[in-house]
Amino acid sequence: MYYSARGPDPEDSSLDDADIMKPNLVAPGNLIWAAWSSLGTDSVEFQGESFAMMSGTSMAAPHIAGLAALIKQKFPHFSPAAIASALSTTASLYDKSGGPIMAQRAYANPDVNQSPATPFDMGSGFVNATAALYPGLILDSTYEDYMSFLCGINGSGPVVLNYTGQNCWVYNSTIGSADLNLPSITISRLQQSKTVERTVTNIAGNETYKVGWSAPYGVSVKVTPTRFFIGTGEKQILTIMFNATMNNSVASFGRIGLFGDQGHKLNIPLSVILKFS
Repeated sequence: MYYSARGPDPEDSSLDDADIMKPNLVAPGNLIWAAWSSLGTDSVEFQGESFAMMSGTSMAAPHIAGLAALIKQKFPHFSPAAIASALSTTASLYDKSGGPIMAQRAYANPDVNQSPATPFDMGSGFVNATAALYPGLILDSTYEDYMSFLCGINGSGPVVLNYTGQNCWVYNSTIGSADLNLPSITISRLQQSKTVERTVTNIAGNETYKVGWSAPYGVSVKVTPTRFFIGTGEKQILTIMFNATMNNSVASFGRIGLFGDQGHKLNIPLSVILKFS
């Protein structure tokens, strides 16, 4: 929808700390008919009613929360990051007719002013409730990983202490946002080349995966390994090498696909903003 927030996620005009994909994914949020408090005063037209039709992130978020609860029920040991991974890597890139998901580009005539959605419009794609329960592989991150990431942001120490009660000096090493083990990769400033890693964990049966990818415009990408066997509970590190092939300041997009011989498929979106070759 035209009113839905778009990426990237910069802290400032220099794109500092913007190596995090925004948004994560999309879910039903337009003209949603749902339960409503008859005492609610937010909308005059729904006062005294038990149901209302609303639009916005406040409608999409409960869909995701409900799906997260179903995943947690099936996999009680899953961390929040694992749940987010299952929802993201299995999201659909296509609409219900099999065509590309379209993004509205203007408030005026939004159904006319639209073009194919990018990861900065839809993140990993449109949530797939069934596939999210059978992710095959997950990309997990711990509390310590997030603390190391937050403490690595310049000047974040007092804020982290205020919200968590922990001092950043406890974390001897920090990790950059591009190296957080997320089910997406965003590089806001690619200076010639950069290598990142992602670790996948197999929560299904033994499986052999093939790895494919499409590179963002102006960038060459190489992923290793291109094929791997992974047993139940085992981990596999993927090394992704990015090389800028031109100077360009327009965001471009690609993706990595993991295709298992037991039917599991994972989608990891790639985005690169500034490129310096």
